[in-house]
Amino acid sequence: MNTYRSPAPRVLLLVLSLVARQVDAGTPPWWNDGQSTPSSTSANNGTESTQVPPGGSSGTSDGAMRGPFIEEYTIGSKPAQTVDERAREQAAAAPEQSTSAALEGDAAARYVVQPGDLLQVSVWHEPDLTREVRVSPDGWITYPLVGEVQAEGATVESLRTALEEKLHKYINEAVVNVSVKEPDGNRIYVLGKVNRPGVYPFTKSIDVVQALTLAGGTSKFASINDIKILRRVEGEQQTYKFRYSDVERGKSLEQNIVLRSGDVVVVP
Repeated sequence: MNTYRSPAPRVLLLVLSLVARQVDAGTPPWWNDGQSTPSSTSANNGTESTQVPPGGSSGTSDGAMRGPFIEEYTIGSKPAQTVDERAREQAAAAPEQSTSAALEGDAAARYVVQPGDLLQVSVWHEPDLTREVRVSPDGWITYPLVGEVQAEGATVESLRTALEEKLHKYINEAVVNVSVKEPDGNRIYVLGKVNRPGVYPFTKSIDVVQALTLAGGTSKFASINDIKILRRVEGEQQTYKFRYSDVERGKSLEQNIVLRSGDVVVVP
């Protein structure tokens, strides 16, 4: 009696032999279809399968990966910056710029000492040094223990500092106070067809429109678009044009310049 033997065991052994040869040769098996080789992990231990990096032991013979792989990104320890935090950071850096701009604007608005001004100067705990001094036509003042000090063009604060530095040679920690008693030096002149022409002293910045207001405004027959401002700079006469109707409509506002001591506003 002949016994029938199934060829299945032989076919299975042949397939397993071919698979083993492919693994030994470093080529992906037929079920991977040329994709990257995942590392086998057990589904029971809860670990995830990870991609083998290029050049790994499960790659091709030349070390290049076949198929996509996962890139790694390092997450920094610094937390993400919110909008509010960014705004606070910008606000912290802003005061330096805003402070410098405010100081420049404040310095431009301060009173500048001119020849003819009457100043009140006093020293703390030194009543004998309290006195009034008149700025001379050439811009200097004379003060005890100090002598002559240039005052023209200086602010009250800068003149005070200059006097304190000179007095420190004679008085330790001298504290000086300077004030303008009569601002006779800062004057502008408004003449022509205005209601109250004359000389007008001022203690703070004043522009052309404000000067015309002090003079009572222009008269009925004034040529308001031919107003001129005369200014002497280093011995040379300069002329600035002013069209009142433009400024009245809010146009060409740069014409409304800030006047200086000695400027003459002429209204034809």
